Amino acid sequence: MESAEKELKKVQRNQQAKTAKAEKKQALESQIDKTGKPFWWMLLMFICSVAYLFPEAVFNAALTDVAGGRNSSAEDLRAVELFGRTISGIGVTLLLADLLLKGKQVAKATRALGYFSLIAVIVWPTVFFGQKWLVDHFIIDASTPEERQQAYLSQVLRSALIENSIAFEGIDYDPDKEHSAVEKTFLSVFGGLVYADDKLVDDLKQKKRLIMEKFVRDRAMSQFDQHYANYDDFRQTLRDKYTEYADGSNQYNQALTSVKTRSDRYWLDTQNQVKQGWEKYQQGTKAYEARVESRAQKIAPKIYDYFERRNKCAEKKKGSSKNSCFERLQKGYDKEIAKYSIPYIPPDDWLVREEISTSENVGNSILSGIMTFGLFTAMQAADVVTGGDAGFKDHRMVYTNDVNHYKNVLMVKMAPDFVKESGGYPLGINSIHQFRVHELTSIKVNKKLKQKGLTLSPSWSLSDRNSFDIAVAKKVRQQADAEWRSAMKAKNSDMPPNLSWQTFQQQGVIQQRIQREMKELYVNPTLADWNNREFKQKIIEPNIQRKTTEYLKVLEAQQVEFANGGAFESTGKSALRSTIIPPISMSISLVLVLLTVLKLPIKAVELVQAKRTTTGVKTKPNHFIKPAISSLLLASIFIVPLSLGGNQYTMKGSAVHYFFEQMEKNDSATISFTLKWLLVTLPMVQPIGSSIDQYLFITKGFNAISEPINRFDLAIMPGHGSTKAATDTPKKATLLPLTIKSNIPNAKVAVMNIKPKYQAGMMLPAGSYDIKITAPEHAAIRKWVYLKADETDFIIDL
Repeated sequence: MESAEKELKKVQRNQQAKTAKAEKKQALESQIDKTGKPFWWMLLMFICSVAYLFPEAVFNAALTDVAGGRNSSAEDLRAVELFGRTISGIGVTLLLADLLLKGKQVAKATRALGYFSLIAVIVWPTVFFGQKWLVDHFIIDASTPEERQQAYLSQVLRSALIENSIAFEGIDYDPDKEHSAVEKTFLSVFGGLVYADDKLVDDLKQKKRLIMEKFVRDRAMSQFDQHYANYDDFRQTLRDKYTEYADGSNQYNQALTSVKTRSDRYWLDTQNQVKQGWEKYQQGTKAYEARVESRAQKIAPKIYDYFERRNKCAEKKKGSSKNSCFERLQKGYDKEIAKYSIPYIPPDDWLVREEISTSENVGNSILSGIMTFGLFTAMQAADVVTGGDAGFKDHRMVYTNDVNHYKNVLMVKMAPDFVKESGGYPLGINSIHQFRVHELTSIKVNKKLKQKGLTLSPSWSLSDRNSFDIAVAKKVRQQADAEWRSAMKAKNSDMPPNLSWQTFQQQGVIQQRIQREMKELYVNPTLADWNNREFKQKIIEPNIQRKTTEYLKVLEAQQVEFANGGAFESTGKSALRSTIIPPISMSISLVLVLLTVLKLPIKAVELVQAKRTTTGVKTKPNHFIKPAISSLLLASIFIVPLSLGGNQYTMKGSAVHYFFEQMEKNDSATISFTLKWLLVTLPMVQPIGSSIDQYLFITKGFNAISEPINRFDLAIMPGHGSTKAATDTPKKATLLPLTIKSNIPNAKVAVMNIKPKYQAGMMLPAGSYDIKITAPEHAAIRKWVYLKADETDFIIDL
């Protein structure tokens, strides 16, 4: 019974769960039928819209800072551009996801997120790259040479205004004050204002040289203190490097001055080597003599016995018995000699020469004559008559049992063994002097010295100390040079030692280092001991002339050079991008920020209505609310800011208002209204974006990931966004004659930035040239000139 009740309760619970699930599904479907979307999706889109608002506002502020900044570079603009395109892709993705995803597409969370991911994968890259392609294709690449040249001039005038090199009457702009949001916005659109006024551009073209010279000088002088401070810091570093270099030179010199000490040390080593060799020779001689004496002690009785037996064999009668005796005796002798590991010594070599006196010869002759009854004497006489010696002998060979005799024989016979054991020295060297002057000693010492790096002639002897000293000096210098080269190689240098401070600075590797530090300010050669007056004269002034010449080169170029394929195509496109794109991007970003802010209350109301729908509260829909709110939003964004007032740049009667009037006359009323609206509205919003970034560090976070995005961008669209320097030259340059004249006869002219020597009328490509004029009793003058088709002769007075 209990089990049945439990089973019944289980069935009831399952039924209730199914009913609740069905009711929940029905409620969700009912909500989707009424609102088109489930509550959770609407809440997610609301949160995403709020989150998107922060980076978009930060981008708007960052773009204003860069476009209206005083020292912003092309790299800064590029970084902000990547930031804006990234955020725009996210914004459009959210917008399309909110518009397109509804009904069954968002009924389930997994399905909704899948569709959202699909939209993101398609929309974000399309928007990210599409913006770039649209701008480049329809605005930048489609621009005319005249528009590009005019954009370049407008950018120059904007920079001149920032540096206070040019003033427009009625424009209350003070470049020395800290730029507020109003000033930044004004500077962001100023290039576009000038660009749109053809009459002003034509008027300013007449004064472009004066404007350019003053602008370049003002910019250079405004940064003079900073430039000189950087130079001063670097030259202190360079002095420290020279101190380190001088210490190395001192060590090098000390190594060279140690030649005498090193030579004495090496010579002492050779004398020690000779002494050690002599001691070893003496020890070898003693050991050899002891070994020979030992063998003589053993062999003497054996040899003596051999001769005794040989005499007995000789006493035998002639015949086989006598011969066999000699043969057995000889075999025994050979076998005995082989036992002592000595060279074979013939038996007769052991015999001793014994001298025979004349008296003994006479006595023996008389005795023999008596015993032979005169026959021996007669035979002697006949021998003398025939030229013989009459039987008289001066010596005879005898054997002995004296050990010293056998020792002397062995000393001679075993001498080759001693020579081999002693390393080539013979027996009989009786003093260290004889050992030192022996040829083999010099050879051995020379070989040892060669192992130490000393190179001597093969015929060198120990008596030649002068050649020895020269070899040591050579080795010391080679070693010092090798150590110096190794130390320099570790520093990527090949400088020789003992350079003066002045020569050190002018070395190529040092000038390259100075050039890396000085960057575009570098003048060859730049020295590190100039004071601020010399720095201005030798660095700033030549750079002012060079930069002025470069700017004028572009400003005075023909419009055809700004066309596609022209020398200044990239320069003009870059200027056009800097002129037009910032106002457009700021306007679009500002509209998106304001629209998002004003639409958030509507979305909040929709969330409340959707929540009421889920709770069963019925409300009667009003189809006129959304159109009315949309109209109110547009009025709030575009009309209200201008109706509330303006600032010093937009008020009627102001100098800037003149630009707006010129735009309206040129059928650009829409652009005029947009720029005016931007000048009024953006300063209200820009500080908010800056404050958000100050607390949330959004730009810093993007900078951390900007490099991969930049590489991705260039990998997909590498043909856009690259710019070249303003000094680009055509691929095929026409040669023009360069002639420099001076008020001083025979003044010397040099072109400092080319290798060929100056000659009047020398043919050179069009471009900038650094001219130096010198003459006796006159201060030298350096001046940059720009060689072009209608200007090839220049006058430079001293």
